[in-house]
Amino acid sequence: MCPPSSCVPRWRIRRRPNSLPPYWRAVLHFGPTDGYTRFRDQMLVLSARNIPHKIISWAGRKTVYAPPLHARMANTELREFLAETPEKAPPRVPACAYSYLTTLALVPLILWHGWRGGWWNAPPFLPPPETWAAAGVLDTVKVRIFDQWYRLVTATTLHADDSHLWGNVAFGALFLTLLARLTGAGKALWLSLAGGVLANAASVFLRDAPARSTGFSTVLFASVGIMAGIMACRETQRRRAILPVAGAAGILALLGTEGANTDYMGHLAGFFCGLALGIFEAWHGPKNQGRGGQILAAFCALLLPVSAWLWAFARG
Repeated sequence: MCPPSSCVPRWRIRRRPNSLPPYWRAVLHFGPTDGYTRFRDQMLVLSARNIPHKIISWAGRKTVYAPPLHARMANTELREFLAETPEKAPPRVPACAYSYLTTLALVPLILWHGWRGGWWNAPPFLPPPETWAAAGVLDTVKVRIFDQWYRLVTATTLHADDSHLWGNVAFGALFLTLLARLTGAGKALWLSLAGGVLANAASVFLRDAPARSTGFSTVLFASVGIMAGIMACRETQRRRAILPVAGAAGILALLGTEGANTDYMGHLAGFFCGLALGIFEAWHGPKNQGRGGQILAAFCALLLPVSAWLWAFARG
């Protein structure tokens, strides 16, 4: 008598569907994890060769049967088709290294707010900190009438209070790091800042009434839009391309519509400006930007607010 382990058969008897003609043979199996496009192409091969076949669905699995006189021909045609069109996995885009370095860009924001809020003494060569808010706030009247365009940049470095600052720092550390995995640290900072500045410019011309606003949140929602645009353009299927945009819109609805003093116009403008930048970057941006390009982009992201504040202090 054989041991129990050796008596277990290596095959299983499958129940034959009652609707299937007798003696028909299975030529193809399609499970829930198999690609539908490839299964559809194989069905087209059988139809093009006029091979009778029937698809039976059972327990989430599809099996294709053919008459016994056509089964060998069906197997041959399918085998030749698979040999001519080998299945290729979609190319995996590697994540950019040192993406965590984007969090260092948030340190000057904390330092600037600390000087303005009296956490520590401001450098003596700078104007009094109590004058910074008036000099750098995004004022639509002063931008449109007095051409103080530097406020589009300086407003991104100002925060209304401590909770506003720490909220932007927390979400900035997350969103900027995720974007840097797609574009690199330096380019993520430059694209996000550019998206925030464009959003401030758009909100200035879209508002009917005079308004004042501050905060880094336009830059953050621009980074979310940039991620959505890049990820959507990397999708090969149109139906799947909408998923990153829908997810980013959900983040905007969740985080960009809370609070009594929320700048809805700025958040929406940041998202859409970032989305446009992300699409442009995915289609026309350099694909392989080396370390020098990343350093240059980070330097430009640092130089822009410094230049804007020097302009603001010179005008004040």
